[in-house]
Amino acid sequence: MSIKKVTAIIGELMLDNVEQALMDHGVTGFTIHPVKGRGYYANLYSEDGLVSHSQIEIFTNGEYAKKIVNLIMKITNIGVDGQGLIAVTSVDELYGIGKKSLVNESQFNFFDNVSDA
Repeated sequence: MSIKKVTAIIGELMLDNVEQALMDHGVTGFTIHPVKGRGYYANLYSEDGLVSHSQIEIFTNGEYAKKIVNLIMKITNIGVDGQGLIAVTSVDELYGIGKKSLVNESQFNFFDNVSDA
C-alpha cells in the first residue's frame, strides 16, 4: 500500500480556491480545520501574535500526492515568503469505518486534464 497524507497550512483567503481546484481535479475526500499559529509573520494586532490559517488534510495514493502538492502551491503562491507549508507523510494503514476494512489506494482520484485558470 502506498497511501500518503498531504497536509497543507494555507492562508484563510486561499481556502475557497484550493477547495474548488481539488474538487475540479476529482479530489473529493479532504478535511479542513481552522488553525492558529505563528511562523514567518506574527499578528501584531492580537495579544498572542497568532495568525489564523486553514489546514487541509488529504489522503491519497503515492502517485497523486506530488500532483496535489503542486496544485496547492500553484493556487496559493502569490510570490511572497511565509505563505504556508505543505507536508507529505506516509500512511501505514488507512481504514474505512463504514466498510470495516483497509482503504485501497485505487479508491483515490486525480484528474490531470483540468484547466487551472
